[in-house]
Amino acid sequence: MDFLYTLVILLYLGVAGLLVYLVLVQEPKQGAGDLMGASADLFSARGVTGGLYRLTVILGVIFVALALLIGLWTR
Repeated sequence: MDFLYTLVILLYLGVAGLLVYLVLVQEPKQGAGDLMGASADLFSARGVTGGLYRLTVILGVIFVALALLIGLWTR
């Protein structure tokens, strides 16, 4: 059982590292309209940026799920 727990921890750390990398690779949105809340295309990313955005969201969900699993795991 300890081996499985260690494997989940390593997977969690790998997802965390990849998540940090993907967030840093993404280009920031440009434009003064973002400051005033006029960004209507917040969730409509396109092309490679859209793929990175979707992958970041998926990895974020996996990260949260693994965090809950590790938190609820009885050792």
